[in-house]
Amino acid sequence: MILIDRWMKILEYLKEKKFATVEEMMENFKISRSTLRRDLIAMEERGHIKRTRGGAEIVEQNNIDAYCDIEKIFTNKKEEKIRIAKKAAEIIKDNDVIFIDSGSTCYFMIDYINAKNITVVTNGILHIQRLMEKGINTYILGGYAKPELNLIEGEDIVKKINDMNFDIAFLGTMGIDTKGGFTTDMLSDGQVKKAVIASSDKCYVLADTSKFNIKRFYTYGEFSQAIVITEAKIDFEDKNLNIIYAT
Repeated sequence: MILIDRWMKILEYLKEKKFATVEEMMENFKISRSTLRRDLIAMEERGHIKRTRGGAEIVEQNNIDAYCDIEKIFTNKKEEKIRIAKKAAEIIKDNDVIFIDSGSTCYFMIDYINAKNITVVTNGILHIQRLMEKGINTYILGGYAKPELNLIEGEDIVKKINDMNFDIAFLGTMGIDTKGGFTTDMLSDGQVKKAVIASSDKCYVLADTSKFNIKRFYTYGEFSQAIVITEAKIDFEDKNLNIIYAT
């Protein structure tokens, strides 16, 4: 069970029962005591639950709308995203230094990385624990945690990235458009992506077919700067876009 799924199931369980013991949750979700403890600490920090002696209880009238939005992002088109993620993970070679974006498809690819002795730089909050669980050498870009966006934002992130060198980068996107190129709604996200592209030998944009023919406010890259990995054939007019299909 991936992290985002597990958290939502724990929240639903506690919302129904109001309180549950540690042993009860370990048994119900088939997870270790240490994993459950990390989950409950993180969920308490976000104001979703309150840890008690021997268990946890739901926080009444807690604001989980933003978290639910993240859950929807991670579960929407999940099968398609996993197909793309598997294809992307195959590209990574032993000893690579790579950047993995905070997007949901980029998150899913972590489970399928088999390359050895790699270093991953990421700005994804949920990505961090999954990378560490796999024993992958992980560099976390510092800044403010934005759990509602699964994103770490900081004034000096772009400067740090400018000083780095990546063999490969994997980015998410909010839109792919013939005039706009690769686009996003957030200026800070676009600035980070631009810096990553400039610091990478090769860049891949992971995008399911719903992202095509969509133009968002900020352009962060041109089609000549990245290769797209998607899950199925798509009617897209611009032949300058290099596409790999996850079959």
